[in-house]
Amino acid sequence: MAGKVSNNSLKILVVLYSLYICIVGGLYFAGMFDAGNTVEVSIFMFASMLILMSTGLPIAFCLATVAIITAWIFEPNLVNMLLFQFKDFTLESGKTLICIPLFIFMGFILHSSGIAKDLFDAVYLWAGGLRGGLGMGTVLICAIMAAMIGVSSAATLSMGIIAVPAMLSRNYDKQIATGIVQAGGALGFLIPPSIMMIMYAFVAQESVGRLFAAGLVPGIMLATMYVIYIGIRAYLHPDVAPALPAEDRGTFKDKVVALKYLVLPSCIILGVLGCIFTGVTSPTEAAALGAAGAMICAAIRRNLTFKCFKESLMRTLSLSGFNAYIILGAIVFSAVYSGLGASSMIREALTGMNVSPWVVVVMMQLSFFLLGMFLDDIAILFLCMPIYVPIIKALGLDPVWFAVLYVMNMQMAYITPPYGLNLFYMKAVAPKEITLNDIYRSIVPFLFLQAVGLILLLVFPQIALWLPSLIFDYLQMLIYPDLLFSKLDVIIQYPGLYKVLISNPQMLFDAGNMTNILNNSAVADVLFNNHDFSSFLLNSSDFVKMLVKEDWLVQLPQMNEFLQHHQQFLQDHQQIKLLMQ
Repeated sequence: MAGKVSNNSLKILVVLYSLYICIVGGLYFAGMFDAGNTVEVSIFMFASMLILMSTGLPIAFCLATVAIITAWIFEPNLVNMLLFQFKDFTLESGKTLICIPLFIFMGFILHSSGIAKDLFDAVYLWAGGLRGGLGMGTVLICAIMAAMIGVSSAATLSMGIIAVPAMLSRNYDKQIATGIVQAGGALGFLIPPSIMMIMYAFVAQESVGRLFAAGLVPGIMLATMYVIYIGIRAYLHPDVAPALPAEDRGTFKDKVVALKYLVLPSCIILGVLGCIFTGVTSPTEAAALGAAGAMICAAIRRNLTFKCFKESLMRTLSLSGFNAYIILGAIVFSAVYSGLGASSMIREALTGMNVSPWVVVVMMQLSFFLLGMFLDDIAILFLCMPIYVPIIKALGLDPVWFAVLYVMNMQMAYITPPYGLNLFYMKAVAPKEITLNDIYRSIVPFLFLQAVGLILLLVFPQIALWLPSLIFDYLQMLIYPDLLFSKLDVIIQYPGLYKVLISNPQMLFDAGNMTNILNNSAVADVLFNNHDFSSFLLNSSDFVKMLVKEDWLVQLPQMNEFLQHHQQFLQDHQQIKLLMQ
C-alpha cells in the first residue's frame, strides 16, 4: 500500500511539473515575456518558485529548475551568464564551507555519546529543587549543546527524548515543557559553532570568527530571557513547574560528583572557540580539532563503537549533502537573478529611497519574514545576501550586526507555527498525549521573547558587536602586536593599546610604521595626547636615532606639531631642532 501511495504521488508530481513546463513554454512562444523587464523577471521567478514548491518537489530542485527555465526564456546565452556570475565563488572562498561537515560530524558524535543525558542528570541534582529548575536547567543544557554541536535539531531531539518525559513525570505543564525544549533547541542558530553563521560568512565574505563572537552574546541573552520567564512563571504559578520533592534532590556529595559531567563539554567548547577567537587556528582547523575531540570524548565515555561512528558519519553525509544541494540550487538561482539585472534593480530601489537607513533595515527584516513562509533558510541566505549586504555597507551599517539580525529571523522561523521545523522535531519525539496544537501553543511565549530580543538587537547593535570588537580588535592585538600596524584605527576605540606599541619599540620606531601612524591624524592625536606614550617617545634614545636617520619624518605635520609642543626636548636635541628649520 505504501508503495502504491508513493508511486501515485510521483505520478502526480510528474504531471504537475510537466504542466508547468508546458504553460511556461506556451507563454514563451506566444511572446509574453520581455527580456529587459526586471520586474517581470522577479515576478516570474518567485511565482514559479511558489508553484513548484506547492507540488512538494525538493527546494533545491525547484531553485535550479526555475533558474534554468528563466535563463532559457530571458537570456539564451545561459553558460556565459552563469560563468560570469560564478566568478566570485572561488576555491579559496569555498574553503569556508569545509568546516560545516566537520562541525556536523562533531555534533552527531557527541549526540550519540550520551553526553546530553549526563548534563541533564547534573542539572536534575543542582536545579531540581527550584521552582522551574528543571526547565531553566534544560535551557542551559540546550545552550551548552549548541556550543558543542552547532546543529539545532540535535539539541531539540536529544532534550525532547530526555527532558520532556522527565519534566512531565514531575508534574510540569505539558505546554511549558515542550516550549522550553523547542526554544532552547533553536539557540544553535546563534551560539557558535553555528552552521548558519558559517554559510553566511561564505556568502557575504565575512570572518567566521567575528560572526561566531557576534552571535554568542545575543544567544546568551535569549537563553537568559527564557530562564527569567520560566522562573517568573513558576513563581506565579507553582503548579506549572513545581520544584522536586526533597527526597529526589540528592545530597551535596551527589551534586559535587555530578560536576564531572561538565568537564568534557567545557574542554570541547573552550578548545574549539578558543582556537578560533585567539587566531591559533582557522575555523576549519578548529572544526577538525573539535571532531577529533568529540571522538576522544566518546571514547572516554566508552561509546565510540563502530555503530556509533558509522551512524554519525552517514548522518553527516546525509545532512551535508542535503545542504550542498540547496546551496547549489540557490547559487544558480541567485546567479540567474543577478545576471538578468533584477538584483541591481532591487538594490537601486532600496538605496534610492529617501528614507532613514533604519527603515531599509526594517523592510529587509520583513522580507525575511515573508520569504521564510515558503523558502528554506539557506535558500533565503543565498538569494538575499548578495543583494542586501552591499546595501548595508553602502548605508554605513555593520554587516556583522546585520548577519546576527538575519540569523535571529531564521531562528524565529524555525519555531514559528505552522511550518517551523522544530515543531515537527518535537512532535516526532514527544509523548503521544502531546498534540500538535499543544506544541503550537507552547511556543507562543518564547516567540514573543524572541521578538523582544530581535528589537533589542535592532535598537542596540553593540549587543552583537562589542564582543567581536573586544576579541579581534583588542585581545588579538595584545597577542599579535604586528597586526596593530595594519589596523591602527583600533587605537581610536581602544586607546589602551598604546601599551602594545611601547612594549614593541623595534616596530614602533620603524620609519614605515611611524609614517602610518602620522598619516592617520585621528590615531596620531590619540597617541600624542596620551601622557605615557608621549613621555616614552621623548625619553627614548631610539626615537631620537629614528628622527636623525629619517630626517624627513620631522617635516610631517603631525610630528612637527608634536615636537613644537615639547621645546625642552628640542633644546636637548639641537640636531633635531635644526632639521625642523
